Amino acid sequence: LKSFVSWAGPDLAAMASRGKLGEWENPDTVVRSEDWQEAIRKGCEMVQIASERKVRELERRLDHLKTEAETLRRKGEELRTIHLNLESDLKDSKNQNKAQMESNKKLAQEVFAMRTDMSKLGQFRASLDQAVSYVDSRK
Repeated sequence: LKSFVSWAGPDLAAMASRGKLGEWENPDTVVRSEDWQEAIRKGCEMVQIASERKVRELERRLDHLKTEAETLRRKGEELRTIHLNLESDLKDSKNQNKAQMESNKKLAQEVFAMRTDMSKLGQFRASLDQAVSYVDSRK
């Protein structure tokens, strides 16, 4: 009975605390039929009121939870869109990085080839300088 009284709401809880429900707990109490019917009617009315309050409270909570769920769903969709955009940006960045690496590799190969050519040209120049020196010394 106490758990029902606490669930049923403040009106029934107040009556129980003032001892108004005490006569129902004592089977030796003699109650007139009209009093009993009135008590039953009032008890049923209190239960009905408490039930309606509980239903309204649960409906408000359900509405709040539905609103919260919709908000979270929208945020989830927004995050999913952001995630897809970031994935796309990352893929583009990786492709650009790969292309830049290939370009850098080709440039490094060209620089190496130019240095080799410059070394050969330096050797050729040294040979020419030596030949010119030789020709000049013979004059």
